[in-house]
Amino acid sequence: MPLLRRLALLSLFSTALLTIGCAPRTDAPPATSGTAFENGLWFDGEGFVPGTWYAVDGRLTRTAPSVIGQRVDLQGGHALPPFAEAHNHNLQNAWGVGQAHARYREHGVMYAAMLCGNGESAQAAREALGPDPGVDVLFASACISSSDGHPLRMARTQPDGTLAPVEDIHDTSYIVMDTVADVARKWPLVRAAQPDLVKAILVHGERPEHRDNPDMHGINGLAPEVLAPLVRRAHSEGLRVVAHTESAADFRTAVEAAVDWIGHLPGYRIWDGMDEADYRLDDASIALAAERGIAVVATANLAEGAARGNAAKLARVQALQKDNLSRLIDAGVVIAIGSDRYDATSLVEFDYLRGLGVMSDAALLRAMVEHTPRLLFPDRRIGRIADGYEASFLVLDGNPLTDADAMRRIRHRVRDGHVVDQPS
Repeated sequence: MPLLRRLALLSLFSTALLTIGCAPRTDAPPATSGTAFENGLWFDGEGFVPGTWYAVDGRLTRTAPSVIGQRVDLQGGHALPPFAEAHNHNLQNAWGVGQAHARYREHGVMYAAMLCGNGESAQAAREALGPDPGVDVLFASACISSSDGHPLRMARTQPDGTLAPVEDIHDTSYIVMDTVADVARKWPLVRAAQPDLVKAILVHGERPEHRDNPDMHGINGLAPEVLAPLVRRAHSEGLRVVAHTESAADFRTAVEAAVDWIGHLPGYRIWDGMDEADYRLDDASIALAAERGIAVVATANLAEGAARGNAAKLARVQALQKDNLSRLIDAGVVIAIGSDRYDATSLVEFDYLRGLGVMSDAALLRAMVEHTPRLLFPDRRIGRIADGYEASFLVLDGNPLTDADAMRRIRHRVRDGHVVDQPS
């Protein structure tokens, strides 16, 4: 082979080897893009600390992505997880969504539980909320009480003041279970409602004489012996149970039945013919609630409406509330925030509890932004500013630990890493 040809082949071979040797690595990590949230003060559970956080694929991280697609200057705003509402009814049906949905967005409430209704109303509410509602809602579309129990009286009352027939309400507006046997017999109705939660209603179950009192018809609740079988059946099918309780005895029944959370702290009102002893929680029940991890949604602000402007009555109830709440907190029971106010959100409960002074400001803020969201959605990484958690948070114009009004001054609402609302 001529020398020049051999040299040419050798040159091509050497070039091929060089090309192979310098081929780009195929195992290099792909570039990641995210948003930088800069110059913020971030809630760490006790206070607010300066720093920058990044949102990548809807998750928070301290590590800067290789590509920063957007920078958001928080200008010293106070960032914390979104608010939550653990007890309401104002997004329970399509009409309510039309009335209250905007209020949830305005107030920064991104997680909520609607604690009654039926399968039809829950489905209509979901459709009215739409595919991107800005608030994640749980529906207790299996709401269970007795044939003479709450919410019968409320559900029968029509806008014109007439009363709907009882048979139009039973097993329609709510599910009736009067006996232990009804739990199995009526369970197909629970399944058909496709509930996120089951709501069980107890109203002074220690007073069986209320069954024979016409004045109590429609505002009673489940017989105490029905609750434990109901809870066992629900748990066997992966459903959590929220208990409405009015009295200390109801609270004891609910805790012994191992419900998942209490929907009302007893004692927001003292019924006629009863006194504080009927509502003061016993220490054994509190200890069992703590042991079983049963949270309490106090809805304590309802005391103001129940007092009807009677300052002495309100003071009496607030003394009872402080006693019960202090002992629950000392025992380690989680207090979650819910208002049960059709015209409001959990912010009114936050304000009321702050006024009672039973929790430190930091503990109360944790209840609002950490404990309540995680109670509602325990399988999600929400309620904290931390690596790997969902990149949803609020930015307030002021420090809510020192400025009570700051909770309502929201600069930015961030959901899944995107600024969804920047009010002027």
